[in-house]
Amino acid sequence: MELIDVKVDDPSGAVVHETNGKAEGQFAFTAKVSGEYKACFAVKDLSTAYQTKLRLDWKTGVAATDWNAIAKKEHLDALTVELRKLEDNIREVYSDMLQLQQREQAMREISEETNSRVAWYSVGSLAVCVLSGVWQVWHLRRFFQRKKLL
Repeated sequence: MELIDVKVDDPSGAVVHETNGKAEGQFAFTAKVSGEYKACFAVKDLSTAYQTKLRLDWKTGVAATDWNAIAKKEHLDALTVELRKLEDNIREVYSDMLQLQQREQAMREISEETNSRVAWYSVGSLAVCVLSGVWQVWHLRRFFQRKKLL
């Protein structure tokens, strides 16, 4: 059986969890800082790495909550636990919706700014074309007047 070293770092680089030489197991941690957490799984040598299989089930939010422990600690019945699960799920969905609304607003602002830039670029292109046409007509008129064709 292959022994795996596990290390989890928070966004600032501080070690949240570290385990060395385990063949199997599980662990949990509570994120104190929002951001990107990094998990590193390592084995001792390359030949072992080719033979090692790793199954990772990374749970976040309500899915990561240990409801059995909460029920025992607070002496809750099954119905109350289910209601708490539903309440937490609703809070998580609501939070996700708020985050999506913020992202939508940011994307809308970017889109409107891009549309404005494209409109001004079109106006500038049109102005260049009109000025170029006026200059060409003026230049050709002068040319033909010098040649006495007009």
